[in-house]
Amino acid sequence: MAANIEIGKAVASPTKAFFVTMLTRDIELQDAILDLLDNCVDGIIRSDSQNAASSQPYAGFEAKIILEPDHFTIADNCGGIPIEVAKKYAFAMGRPPEATGGDQTATVGMYGIGMKRAIFKLGTEALVESRNDTGFIVEFSPEWMQDDKWDPLPMYELSDEKIPNKGTCIEIFKLNADVSSAFANRMWIDDFRKVVAQHYSLIIAKGFSVRIGSKAEMDAGIAPIAGEKFQLLNTAPAEGDGKKIEPYVYVGTIDDVEVEIYAGLYRNLLTEDEADSEEETRGSSDDAGWTVACNDRVVIWKDKSRLTGWGEASVPNYHGQFIAITGIVLLKSKDPKKLPLTTTKRGIDAASNVYSEAKDLMRDATKSLTAFTNKWKKFPQELETIYRSSTYVDLPSLRALPANLSMASSRKSEGIKKYEPKYPEPKQEKTSVRVSFVALKDDVATLSAHFFADEKVKPGQVGEAAFNDTLKNLNGSKK
Repeated sequence: MAANIEIGKAVASPTKAFFVTMLTRDIELQDAILDLLDNCVDGIIRSDSQNAASSQPYAGFEAKIILEPDHFTIADNCGGIPIEVAKKYAFAMGRPPEATGGDQTATVGMYGIGMKRAIFKLGTEALVESRNDTGFIVEFSPEWMQDDKWDPLPMYELSDEKIPNKGTCIEIFKLNADVSSAFANRMWIDDFRKVVAQHYSLIIAKGFSVRIGSKAEMDAGIAPIAGEKFQLLNTAPAEGDGKKIEPYVYVGTIDDVEVEIYAGLYRNLLTEDEADSEEETRGSSDDAGWTVACNDRVVIWKDKSRLTGWGEASVPNYHGQFIAITGIVLLKSKDPKKLPLTTTKRGIDAASNVYSEAKDLMRDATKSLTAFTNKWKKFPQELETIYRSSTYVDLPSLRALPANLSMASSRKSEGIKKYEPKYPEPKQEKTSVRVSFVALKDDVATLSAHFFADEKVKPGQVGEAAFNDTLKNLNGSKK
């Protein structure tokens, strides 16, 4: 090659239009806005004002999201962007290794594309105002967005009255058509609020405040989003064997990632008739399934697929009978790159060794819980007496359990300790059999009116009454 004579240069850089299209095509609008919320939380974590040792480390911090058909704003008081970071890294495409300065903090952002990708997804003109040490303004103009050159973005001085406390405000104008349509749709906004309530549930529970609405709603004092709660049932020990319904617990470290897994029941089991109805009607099962969080950010919410172990390795597929089963996985690392996150942070890298080992433990818990429901679906009345003594255990209380439980080492994962409770077993299981058959609705209604003076009693109760009546008459005729 050294002998060849260079005659020119071949352009190899991507056009801006191509880069922006590829960067935004695989991310949903909701996820793009969640990226901006992630930046707020990352700002809190990096700030000196966060009390990391507190149970409410995000208390006092808030983000306001204004959605209008012609305008988007997200404003926070979460620390702002230092001027040198803004000059060197914050607006670059990707995060260079030197951007962290060797200081690792347990944030959720790791690729350095969230803010830029969100701006590109939403519109063609934007202003970013921020104050940490020196306040500044950065403008994304329509001309810069359309130009193929990657010229540095101009920075302007931020006036003293703007953002008096440390924080950031991003305003986006000239919204893309699909974005404008979404922001004009009340159902879309309500759905987005629900997504925030789910995916920010742990962070909101630790004090972070998020308000979402139109400018008029914001001015009227719209309430912050209430995060979805996670809780599990705990019952008193059963008479005789002392067994009880309580959470499965796995805690420890996998490949330098802290792992906590809690699983169990969050409500009464369905009877067999109720389970059949639930399956037929695809009724509400929003609280069943597995939730996974990385550094407090929920990335999988109540999943009931193979992604979380359902339907594989001898675990049954999810169906209505298992509506009471739920679990949560908490993964934490100071180095976000060690977490099994996808770039959208609304999914898991299933090939990750950390997640693969965690999923083995999740499957163990699911398998035991489904076996429990299979045993008890035949004896709902006897199980009801156990539920009468039940209480709920919230997530902070669940996380305190390992200190008071007799934890054993896991054979499947060297760095994990586990507590796998022994659940109560039906006393009648060996002496009873379930009777089930199909009958005409009119005939069931006739028997229901006969035994209960009501045609709408549940078929199972009608069948039991008819059975007991026949058995009573038969025993009487033998005397």
